[in-house]
Amino acid sequence: MKQKNIKHNYQIGQHLKRLRKQSKLTQSNIGDQVSVCFQQVQKWEKGINRIYADQLLQICELNDWNIKEFKASESSVSALESKLTQPLS
Repeated sequence: MKQKNIKHNYQIGQHLKRLRKQSKLTQSNIGDQVSVCFQQVQKWEKGINRIYADQLLQICELNDWNIKEFKASESSVSALESKLTQPLS
């Protein structure tokens, strides 16, 4: 199971990197949006650390990206989509 999680972290990180570069944003720009340092964004992109769902949602909302770009598995997308339907506090 751990190997599968590492693969998902890497896939999500690679999508983040691709969208960030397409949007001409730096790792620092993304980090500033969710109050983390650029090194943390770098770790997300490499799949070393896992990004929290709320951070990913915030980044997507701020940059007008489709959350479905980050599809790692049906269950993870379903969990993120259910969070999208909940009111933000």
